[in-house]
Amino acid sequence: MPLLVIAIGLGLGFFHSFRQLPALWIPLAVALPGLLLAWKWRPALLLTVAAGAFAWGIWQAELRLAVQWPVGQDFSVRGRIVSIPQSGGREYRFLVAPEHWSAGAGAGARPDTILVHGNLPEVPVVGQRWQLRLHSESLASLPGSPFADLARQRFWAGEGGVARLQDARLLPVSRVNLQDDIAVAREAVLHASNMALNREAAGFVQALSIGVGNQLPPEIWQVYRDTGTAHLLVISGSHVAAVAGLALWLGQWLWRRIPWLVARWPAQTAGVLCSIPAAWGYASFAGMQIPGERAAWMITAAALAHLLGRPNNAWQGLSLAALLIAFGNPGALVDVGFWLSLGAVAVLVAIGYGEGGWRTLLRSQWMVSIALMPLLAGLFGQVSLISPIANVLVIPLVEMLAVPLALLGAFLALLDLELLSRLLFHLVALEMDAVTALLRILLQIPFARVSTGTGRSWALLAAVLGLGIFFLPPGWPGRPLALLGMVPLLIPVGGTADLELRALDAGSGMLLFWQKGSQSGIFSANLWKAASRRSGSLALTAALRQQGVTRVDAWLRSDISAPQPLPVAVRQWWPAGARDYPGGPPTSAFCRADGGAPAEMHFLTLNAPVQPCIVTWGAGPDVLILGDADAATIRRLVAEHGAALHRAQAIFAPASLGNTERAALAAATAQARVFYLGEGKPGTWTWQAGRLRHALPPSPAYWQPGA
Repeated sequence: MPLLVIAIGLGLGFFHSFRQLPALWIPLAVALPGLLLAWKWRPALLLTVAAGAFAWGIWQAELRLAVQWPVGQDFSVRGRIVSIPQSGGREYRFLVAPEHWSAGAGAGARPDTILVHGNLPEVPVVGQRWQLRLHSESLASLPGSPFADLARQRFWAGEGGVARLQDARLLPVSRVNLQDDIAVAREAVLHASNMALNREAAGFVQALSIGVGNQLPPEIWQVYRDTGTAHLLVISGSHVAAVAGLALWLGQWLWRRIPWLVARWPAQTAGVLCSIPAAWGYASFAGMQIPGERAAWMITAAALAHLLGRPNNAWQGLSLAALLIAFGNPGALVDVGFWLSLGAVAVLVAIGYGEGGWRTLLRSQWMVSIALMPLLAGLFGQVSLISPIANVLVIPLVEMLAVPLALLGAFLALLDLELLSRLLFHLVALEMDAVTALLRILLQIPFARVSTGTGRSWALLAAVLGLGIFFLPPGWPGRPLALLGMVPLLIPVGGTADLELRALDAGSGMLLFWQKGSQSGIFSANLWKAASRRSGSLALTAALRQQGVTRVDAWLRSDISAPQPLPVAVRQWWPAGARDYPGGPPTSAFCRADGGAPAEMHFLTLNAPVQPCIVTWGAGPDVLILGDADAATIRRLVAEHGAALHRAQAIFAPASLGNTERAALAAATAQARVFYLGEGKPGTWTWQAGRLRHALPPSPAYWQPGA
């Protein structure tokens, strides 16, 4: 079984490495000779299985690509709400699973789910059936994230449409639907916790009971990520195992109360049978996340092995779970949670988790933290050195106290025992506040976390090889020395020798990140819209993690707008004339030629009381960065610094400049390439050997929205 799973994983993994969808006949042509050779040469069977998995991925992708989503059309659809509606301002956002399409929806394959946003005549609830009048929109309007490939995740989840709500009518429930009943129960817990607690406290209860963590603020998630304990805020396999174990014990206890049942069937067998639906029921109640689904499959495999009288093999159960998850959804292989969940369980199985006392429990946390370190460094650009300590301290508090209280409170909320459920929810909130405070204290320890960057493949390879030797059987010569392979990963990442500039996606605003050697900085302008401030902050955080930078050395603020939350900078510069701004800097921190400037950069000062920040780099100057400016400022810049504009080879300016300002810049530059930043257009430029190199974005992949 493990070899087959590895072959399937290699086939699907190789498929996901392609940005453009390969032809289906290619893996089939490989599988056929392998199948013929398998009669005489057994290893050829693994080649056939890998090619078959590759073909399966292509076929599943082609089914999703066959979905047609016309833009700008009005149509009606009848369907069910299948996600917990999110309230954003004056409208709701939720997923609808269509049951019937109107004739105006067009022909061809249609998406499994549609993201709908707009106003409704009443508060929407999961499981409700609605008749909706919709106006289709471009898939490119879906929000993105610099931390995850949401386009690929939506593609494999079947979210193939987005529409604005124009009219809606609630329909009666036509039939009993178990999934809808589970979804309604989840929303009942969500509403009960929101009524009992404030938003953040209720977020803890929802994360621990129903797997909904979107009410927890980003700074809370950051604390748990930095301490390596974020897995405590999602439904893990231990949650499902606890519920299944409770069902097993309760089933045995009830069975033994009736003697004639015990005489016909052992109580242990009855308890094992009860554990299977309990595991799947709670995994569904928690949103069927990958850790919960994996645990449910492993519990099912162990239960069936017991019922059939065969020994339970944890490796086979884990392999079966991975196989079925990937087979049901090939896109799971690009989900971070899939690898973190399987990796953590694989380490626990390897060291014999649960087969010893408290020393084994402590050793397991240490082993899991070490084993997942390369994966976390490659994905997130940082590792937590206090993760083993933090997990040992808080796992008992969360798993043995907060989770049972949250689950019991959710159960009482479903029984409409409001007073008792409120009491338990408050206890969970108090405990999680204490846990969060403890984690904040641990983060104050020097070198609690190390920024590693995400681009050092050689360091990741050395760490993986070292871990491979470290986890060999005890007694292997030189086994402890294998941890030396982790040393290159923990060395702080260094900057490039050349100047690198990256335009970050900040909506309609301008956000430019630069790095040269160990120096880094950002230039911001026009971040007036709330959406621009939020997206700019996310993009900046992702860029800093990728480069292994915890704070920038210089922040040039061309106006008082800024990303939210504010980035951490050693020093800030403000536009000249900004003395009246609240919290403005001293005179020496203005963007003026007679003051200090970031390393290897120079400010251009205009003969005006108020001006945007204008900075140059290089002796030419080679690069000029300009903040937002009106026509009069551009004319003054041309008149006073025309020579600098004439010699510059690249100019970066905000896209908000009008046609008049752009024409003036174009007329004053002889050889410069002008790049207008903003409008959600990222890009990367590198200054090497006296030339500016523009890294073109990769061509759109098959999973990216083309509408």
